[in-house]
Amino acid sequence: MTRLASLETQRTELTMKTDDVFSRAAPAATDTAPRMTSLSADDARRLMAGIRAIRAGASARTGAEDLRHIKRLSLLGRVFSALGYATSALGPNPISMILIALGRFARWVVVAHPVLHKAYDGVAGGDPAWNSRTFARGRRSLWDWFDWLDADAWQAQHNVSHHCYTGDERDPDRVAVNMAWLKRKPKLVRALALFVTACTWKWLYYGPATRSALRKRRERAAEASTEGRERAAWSPGVLLDREMLLRSYLPYALVHFVVLPLAFLPLGRWAALGVLVNSVVAELLSNLHSFAVIAPTHTGLDIPIFEGAARSREEYYVRQIVGSVNYESPSSAADFLHGYMGYQIEHHLWPDLPLRQYPEVAREVEALCREVGLPYRRDSVWRRIAEMVRAVISDEEVQAARVAISGARRAERKDIGGLELASLHG
Repeated sequence: MTRLASLETQRTELTMKTDDVFSRAAPAATDTAPRMTSLSADDARRLMAGIRAIRAGASARTGAEDLRHIKRLSLLGRVFSALGYATSALGPNPISMILIALGRFARWVVVAHPVLHKAYDGVAGGDPAWNSRTFARGRRSLWDWFDWLDADAWQAQHNVSHHCYTGDERDPDRVAVNMAWLKRKPKLVRALALFVTACTWKWLYYGPATRSALRKRRERAAEASTEGRERAAWSPGVLLDREMLLRSYLPYALVHFVVLPLAFLPLGRWAALGVLVNSVVAELLSNLHSFAVIAPTHTGLDIPIFEGAARSREEYYVRQIVGSVNYESPSSAADFLHGYMGYQIEHHLWPDLPLRQYPEVAREVEALCREVGLPYRRDSVWRRIAEMVRAVISDEEVQAARVAISGARRAERKDIGGLELASLHG
């Protein structure tokens, strides 16, 4: 509250038109994030009207081809996995490691992520493999998405805590903030800690964080109360969560690091060792890959974090735009390797949009942002990785920012920060 009060007293000095900070053209990343983004009432109305129109157009285009598209991407990921294990019979080798890593990356970031966002509920035609309510539930988890993460826990942490509260105190995925304690350490220690986090974040961060979010969601439901919507932060104690260990971690480790290597034992000990070593290294590579394309989309000294909750629908959408960054993506292959995180701005505006729609709506959103004077950030993935590393390793800290919208209708509590985003997308 002290920082918020300080910002409030400086509001007159800090407030400026977004056009004075960002050019109408799609701007390059700046060294530091602006402390204030302002939007006039007229521009806010144009923004909301444009967002509704773009979504309506995307919904009209959505159909059976979107389902075929995600099935092709899913098949590609499974082919990578199959080839990776098949070549593992030759022993430990980098080709198998990379192929297995790509397969695991695809199952999570390319397939499970949009499916659990309800992106294919409308076109799944009752197929449980593509419906958010049945995907990776029960026995289906063995085929749909067999991972360290639990589907219900992922939805509680990612769909709710991250997407509802992007960039504010309740967002659990603010990398620079989560690692701010490293600022007291030597820079070499900061760099090593960031690298270790990147290689292990699914099972040291995401697993515990998602389980913590699910537990808190269950507690709120049991209490029938809206209180206690605090940030679902990572806690070391969650690593000892019995349900997480028995339902997720132990089965995953047994299958990938015990059962599969033993299955190759008839081909010889070298083949079994190859599967084990390739699988372990692939796990680290998959973590590193996913961290490198996911974390930088909201992290950098030039990407703001926000004070408090969004106070209106308009501010909510502005935060999704100015608090996210896209990647330059020259091809569909690059989209796949980015896990479609290259369209993070559009994904945060419409998390339930099928992947095939994002390249089209991205052009429309960029034009809309230029029209109303909002920054639309697109950068190379390598530049964004460098910006993320700088935010964690340098002595500088990410500054909190405010969004000022003239005449914006104040949102009801249930609209901003509720457990569902349906009211925001209406």
